[in-house]
Amino acid sequence: MIKNISLITDQINDFSLQNIKRIYRFLLNFQNKTFEGDCFLDIDFIMKDKEKQYLACFRFYNPNNIDFESEGIYHQLSIGIYDIRDRGWEGKFFEVIDYEDDSLHFYCSDIEIISLRETLDTI
Repeated sequence: MIKNISLITDQINDFSLQNIKRIYRFLLNFQNKTFEGDCFLDIDFIMKDKEKQYLACFRFYNPNNIDFESEGIYHQLSIGIYDIRDRGWEGKFFEVIDYEDDSLHFYCSDIEIISLRETLDTI
């Protein structure tokens, strides 16, 4: 489901999406190399595991119908990622939501973990 998930599971043995506590960075990138209008959304999440804190960069390919509401620089969330391929929608294979506040919602074609690093800072 998520490419390179081992970057996280090698560090956090019992990883679940509940380890994600908040958004640190939200960056939408557009590329037009092949005139197909490819884009991706990078979201850096703060994750916690026992006493350690991590910064994880998730990349969501070809996001669409992005709905994001934030009330400031500290955005807590409870994220859910659902495989929706059985719906047969073109280019929409995953649905990403904040299932508690409904402050984040979008669809994408693929998901990849770009990086994970431990951080001691309270970012």
